[in-house]
Amino acid sequence: MVDWDCVIADECHIIKERKSETTKAMNMINALCRIGLTGTAIQNKYEELWTLLNWTNPGKLGPVTVWKKTISEPLRIGQSHDATVHQLRKARGTAKKLVENLLPQFFLRRMKALIADQLPKKVDRVVFCPLTDTQADAYENLLGSDIISYIKHSTDLCDCGSRKKAGWCCRQVLPSGLTWRSYVFPAIAVLQKLSNHLAILIPQGGDSNEKQEKDKDMLELAVPDQWEKLYRSRDSIVNYANPEFCGKWKVLRRLLKWWHANGDKVLVFSHSVRLLKMLQMLFHYTSYNDRTKVVDEFNSDPRQFVFLISTRSGGVGLNITSANKVVIVDPNWNPSHDLQAQDRAYRIGQSRDVEVFRLISAGTIEEIVYARQIYKQQQANIGYNASSERRYFKGVQEKKDQKGELFGLDNMFEYKNHNILLRDIVNKTNVAESKAGVQVMDIDIDLDTTVSDPTSGKSDDTNEVMNQLAAMIRGEGDSDADSKPTLPTTPINTKHDPIQAILAGAGVEYTHLNNEVIGSSKVEERLSRHAQLADENTKNLDMQVFAGSQSQSQSQAQSQSHGKSSSSITQPIKYKFHPPKGVMKRQFCSMAKRFGFPNATEFALVVEGMTQAQRRACLEQWYTERREKLIDSIP
Repeated sequence: MVDWDCVIADECHIIKERKSETTKAMNMINALCRIGLTGTAIQNKYEELWTLLNWTNPGKLGPVTVWKKTISEPLRIGQSHDATVHQLRKARGTAKKLVENLLPQFFLRRMKALIADQLPKKVDRVVFCPLTDTQADAYENLLGSDIISYIKHSTDLCDCGSRKKAGWCCRQVLPSGLTWRSYVFPAIAVLQKLSNHLAILIPQGGDSNEKQEKDKDMLELAVPDQWEKLYRSRDSIVNYANPEFCGKWKVLRRLLKWWHANGDKVLVFSHSVRLLKMLQMLFHYTSYNDRTKVVDEFNSDPRQFVFLISTRSGGVGLNITSANKVVIVDPNWNPSHDLQAQDRAYRIGQSRDVEVFRLISAGTIEEIVYARQIYKQQQANIGYNASSERRYFKGVQEKKDQKGELFGLDNMFEYKNHNILLRDIVNKTNVAESKAGVQVMDIDIDLDTTVSDPTSGKSDDTNEVMNQLAAMIRGEGDSDADSKPTLPTTPINTKHDPIQAILAGAGVEYTHLNNEVIGSSKVEERLSRHAQLADENTKNLDMQVFAGSQSQSQSQAQSQSHGKSSSSITQPIKYKFHPPKGVMKRQFCSMAKRFGFPNATEFALVVEGMTQAQRRACLEQWYTERREKLIDSIP
């Protein structure tokens, strides 16, 4: 064995799994000093950070079991939407100790903020694309199949009365003779393929007979009336070009037309090589084996418009700064892959602002994949910076009794037709935060001064505040900066966004900016501070920070937590997140009138262009005024 003075491992996140052969081999290297370089030390879970730090300083952090108990578990549990005051206090305190006391001994970070003056702007937009009717029918057919039924109900109690779970009793084996467990990952892969393009389910002529038979069985389940015709023409470009087979293509095609007219250049990423080949045929492009040559040609030739690239193989090591638009066609379970893909264009040398478009099939398994990306990105921010991340999700990683809306087979094998999970979750959190702060650990709080007040000045005149908010929403500037409070948010630009119009024309109902979903909010920061000020003698430590479940599906799943009632520090306020549409429309019209708009349509157009922070500010002021009116009406 060679005795090295120092070993430097680039891309050291490769050794994040402590049981992998690569990690074991790296642990055998005999060196006085070990240095690892990576931009993504925490990709999926906090234990990955322990593995990397333990490699650089063997034994210094103690066993991984202690790390899990003292760091990973408190951070995960405290980040839940349903966290109690005690859990939130412990999580924020643990994160602070990790970042301020432990990591500085072993961990040095350098951020892009250091070179922000050398980079243009970047907008990271997430677009929730509706499935076509054909895709939606196929998706529901697959979910209704025996295969997925066995998987979904594997944890239900068996009907035989044995009190065992069905998947470990009478429903272990499907009629095909294979166990349901052998179908889990293939079924997930099939749903992901269908969420992209129905034609990806069609067997390829060049595949082995065994693979073609398996693919043909899934195709028959998905489209029982069309599978024979599709199988006969399985290698035809007609299937690839069928607009009813891909809802994302309807969106992408419109965007590409607009970008081409504007002289933009586009990178299109997908982890599906087959989808890239389909797009390659539709664009009439030829393939190149020399990756460096084609990158150079794309960068230097203004006539080349679109560059198709694999998320995994092309997400690192390439510099394609001639492109200013990036499309990520399908989300990856690991958020770092999608972020690295963006950096092929957004890097030193880029002279134009970069726009990123992530395409997510609404209501499908892709929403779960993207939601877990948010969850993992938030974990990384907490682990690196002790950030008070907004608590969107009820689910807790590796907690079987707290699967929430993120984890478990039931969530993955569900189609939320005409419903967008992330929109509901973000709105639920906005409402919960706007309601929070009325009581924190039995301390009365003045909402106007503590709960994300959209004015930086102190004013007791509610009408004045509302007038200021109305001006902000309409995009008007302050006429008298000295006499009125100043707004921390930038006035809204009331001009119509052509991209938003293009997306709406393609049937897109919801988009958001990824960087506005990730991070903290003023309310969450204040709630976290109040929780950290609590001690063991503080009342209501076991109460939830937010009010109880706000959607029917979540309240049914988690109305109880560890046998305790789902009480909350905001329990005095009784409300339901998802009221009837008639009530929602009436309230929206009332808001439009209150903020000085001539009609709800004009208000809706402005709200559509608001940032998440501006929407929260709007909701908070609206609910503040309504609450005051309700209190005043009490005899």
